[in-house]
Amino acid sequence: MLLPEIDELIIKSYPVVAGAGIPVFDGEFDPTLFAVAERTSFANDVTITRFTRR
Repeated sequence: MLLPEIDELIIKSYPVVAGAGIPVFDGEFDPTLFAVAERTSFANDVTITRFTRR
Protein backbone atom coordinates (compact mmCIF):
# COMPACT_ATOMS: atom_id res chain seq x y z
CA MET A 1 0.00 0.00 0.00
CA LEU A 2 2.90 2.38 0.62
CA LEU A 3 4.66 1.81 -2.71
CA PRO A 4 2.98 4.77 -4.48
CA GLU A 5 4.36 7.03 -1.72
CA ILE A 6 8.00 5.94 -2.20
CA ASP A 7 9.92 8.27 -4.51
CA GLU A 8 13.48 7.41 -3.49
CA LEU A 9 15.39 4.30 -2.37
CA ILE A 10 18.82 4.21 -0.72
CA ILE A 11 20.45 0.78 -0.90
CA LYS A 12 23.67 -0.17 0.89
CA SER A 13 25.40 -3.10 -0.86
CA TYR A 14 28.13 -5.34 0.49
CA PRO A 15 30.45 -7.33 -1.79
CA VAL A 16 29.71 -10.66 -0.05
CA VAL A 17 26.46 -12.59 0.22
CA ALA A 18 26.30 -15.57 2.56
CA GLY A 19 23.52 -18.14 2.69
CA ALA A 20 20.17 -18.33 0.97
CA GLY A 21 18.52 -15.71 3.17
CA ILE A 22 14.89 -14.68 3.27
CA PRO A 23 13.20 -13.43 0.08
CA VAL A 24 12.74 -9.66 0.12
CA PHE A 25 9.57 -9.74 -1.98
CA ASP A 26 6.78 -12.28 -2.23
CA GLY A 27 3.75 -12.58 -4.45
CA GLU A 28 2.90 -11.14 -7.84
CA PHE A 29 5.69 -9.42 -9.79
CA ASP A 30 4.69 -5.87 -10.76
CA PRO A 31 7.90 -3.83 -11.08
CA THR A 32 8.15 -0.14 -10.23
CA LEU A 33 10.85 1.61 -12.24
CA PHE A 34 13.61 3.48 -10.45
CA ALA A 35 16.71 5.12 -11.97
CA VAL A 36 20.17 5.39 -10.42
CA ALA A 37 20.59 8.99 -9.24
CA GLU A 38 23.88 8.65 -7.36
CA ARG A 39 26.36 5.92 -6.46
CA THR A 40 29.16 6.11 -3.89
CA SER A 41 31.81 3.42 -3.46
CA PHE A 42 34.05 3.10 -0.42
CA ALA A 43 37.53 1.62 0.06
CA ASN A 44 36.04 -1.47 1.77
CA ASP A 45 33.99 -2.19 -1.42
CA VAL A 46 30.68 -1.17 0.18
CA THR A 47 28.47 0.76 -2.24
CA ILE A 48 25.59 3.11 -1.48
CA THR A 49 23.22 3.71 -4.37
CA ARG A 50 20.40 6.25 -4.43
CA PHE A 51 17.52 5.49 -6.78
CA THR A 52 14.72 7.87 -7.76
CA ARG A 53 11.34 6.92 -9.19
CA ARG A 54 11.08 7.26 -12.98
